[in-house]
Amino acid sequence: MSFFNNFAGMGPEGGQAPEPRTALGRFWQIYTHHTLGLLGAGILAAVTALVYIAAVFLGVTSHGLIFVLVGGPLGGMLAMPQIIGVADTVLRAIRGEAGFWWMKYRAAWKKNLKQSLVFGFLVGLLCSFQYFILLHARNVGFLIFVLMLAGMFISVAVATWSVPQIALMDLPLGRILVNSLTLSAQHPVKTLAAVAVTVLYWFFLVVTYPISLLGYVLFNFWLPMLVSLMTLWRPIDEVFSITEKLEEMEEQKRAAEKAAREAEDAEETPAEGKER
Repeated sequence: MSFFNNFAGMGPEGGQAPEPRTALGRFWQIYTHHTLGLLGAGILAAVTALVYIAAVFLGVTSHGLIFVLVGGPLGGMLAMPQIIGVADTVLRAIRGEAGFWWMKYRAAWKKNLKQSLVFGFLVGLLCSFQYFILLHARNVGFLIFVLMLAGMFISVAVATWSVPQIALMDLPLGRILVNSLTLSAQHPVKTLAAVAVTVLYWFFLVVTYPISLLGYVLFNFWLPMLVSLMTLWRPIDEVFSITEKLEEMEEQKRAAEKAAREAEDAEETPAEGKER
């Protein structure tokens, strides 16, 4: 099986294969059936995230907090709509949803744009500031250092749970943040696993720079998000009944199409009788 050429499931005829028993097999199935969408959404997010990365890099290397306070939220606003787009693509891939990726990506991007900008501002400011303070902490007590790490963990956990909610549902941002805190407390093991995947992935890219530039181009946001959302998908689906709602929408769509066809047939039948 090739690493890049299996695009089954990306078009209207894509079928869903039986789900593998292992997590690694499931990951490979999702990737090979949705390669184009994952890579496309990932590269868009990677390009637009360069402003945020540059701001944090300048802030840390020059010890200039102004770069973080200005560039962090600005970069977050620029990148977050595309990051939510990655989440939407990943969640569709996890559900095994077929269809043309670009059409669905654009529709989801427009629908989530306003909330993504606000969320990007908050996440960009908070995470960049926390990272800057952590790296510049000097002569702080052990307890303060632990509290700083705990704050960063909570921020990443809330963001990790919030991103799929923004992609999936139309809820106020405040409600999404409360949901994320609640879900983090209700599912501590899954939360810890998802946060660990995200943090270790980006930590590895940072410490292996510039060798990691190739990894950033290829795997950017889609790889850690796919792993983390595979971990969180079951509780998200159970709490918000995503699968049930999608099945109901599909049934309503089929019923509407059937009613439209019956109406068209009813209109054509009298006309044919008159011609005879």
